[in-house]
Amino acid sequence: MNRVLDGIVGGWSLYSFLTLQSGQPLAIYDSAGLLADGNQRPQVICSQLTTGLSYKQAARTAQPYLNQNCFTNPGDNIPGNAPRHFSNLRGDGIRNLDLSLSKEFTIREGMLVQIRAEVFNVANLQRFAFLTPARAMAVSAEYFPRPVTSARCSSERVFSFETDRPA
Repeated sequence: MNRVLDGIVGGWSLYSFLTLQSGQPLAIYDSAGLLADGNQRPQVICSQLTTGLSYKQAARTAQPYLNQNCFTNPGDNIPGNAPRHFSNLRGDGIRNLDLSLSKEFTIREGMLVQIRAEVFNVANLQRFAFLTPARAMAVSAEYFPRPVTSARCSSERVFSFETDRPA
C-alpha cells in the first residue's frame, strides 16, 4: 500500500469495554429495632412487596417503591420474618459501554505517533447510588418505606482526546 493511502486508512484501532451486571439484592431492616442483640427485621405479611414501580419511576414520581402494607413492626424482642436479603428485589444493574478509537502514524522507522479519542459511558446511562434501607426505604414503627428524594449519580459521559508517542 502506498504511503499516502496507508496514512489515511491504515493504523486504525477500535477498542470497546462492555460491562453488564445485575443489581444488588435489597436488605430491609427495622431502623428503630427493639431487638436487644442485633438488627430487627420487619414482619412480612403479604407477597406483593413492591408497588409495581421501578426505582427510577419511584424517584421520578415521588411514589414509594415498596408496598407499605406488606411490612409491620414485629414487636419488642421479636426478630421478624423478613429474610436478610430479598433476592427478587434488586437495585439497578450496571450497563455501560466505553469506546476508544486510535490511529497510529509512522513518522520514520522506530518512531510512531498515536492519536486517540475515548468516550466513557457512550449511552450516557445514569447510575444512581444503591438505595440502602437506612437512606431511602427504612421500615420502623413510626414510618414506612418512603420515596427517594435525592440520590448520588455517578459515571456521566466523558470525552477524552489525546496524542501520544508510544515508546
